[in-house]
Amino acid sequence: MADAALPLLSTFKANLGKGGGSARPNLFKVSIKNSAKAALSVLSTEEILVKATSIPASTIAAAPITYGGRPMKYAGFRTYDNWSTTIINDEDFKIRNRIHEWMRQISGTMDGDRNVSYGRYIGAGDTAVYNEGVGTVTQVNKSGLSGESYTINNMWPTSIAAMPVDWSTDGFMEYAVEWCYDTWTHVKPAV
Repeated sequence: MADAALPLLSTFKANLGKGGGSARPNLFKVSIKNSAKAALSVLSTEEILVKATSIPASTIAAAPITYGGRPMKYAGFRTYDNWSTTIINDEDFKIRNRIHEWMRQISGTMDGDRNVSYGRYIGAGDTAVYNEGVGTVTQVNKSGLSGESYTINNMWPTSIAAMPVDWSTDGFMEYAVEWCYDTWTHVKPAV
């Protein structure tokens, strides 16, 4: 019985070793850019502070049609859940403050004060851009080269989490940001 398992294990190891082995969840890089106002983007030197995220998911909802008392399921629309990031807070709160400002530009200040420019297109004609951005998650291989890349399109921050402070806690402050978006696209690396 033990001999029968050996070909399965060696086959598994041989297949896992093709192309460099298994992708690692801790080898990635993230980019977050505001399309309308570059000053609200996460700078390339700060992207290392994005501690955690995910490759975005998508779901095709079922669209049932009932005939003769029985539901038949057809493919409906593709939907996307929010994209989440966890960011390590820098002592100057630079990234957090930029995300807050991005949110203010969309819907006004915390006390409800609004300006006619909030939430509107910036620019005119063909150059008008809504206050949205683009996020990119790129898997990095063990050689340090960029691999599969996912671009999150037309995104904006929908929530920024609280950051607890506590005398008995040691470590770094971090917070989660939820991003609403329209679609994502996938790019395979050139071979």
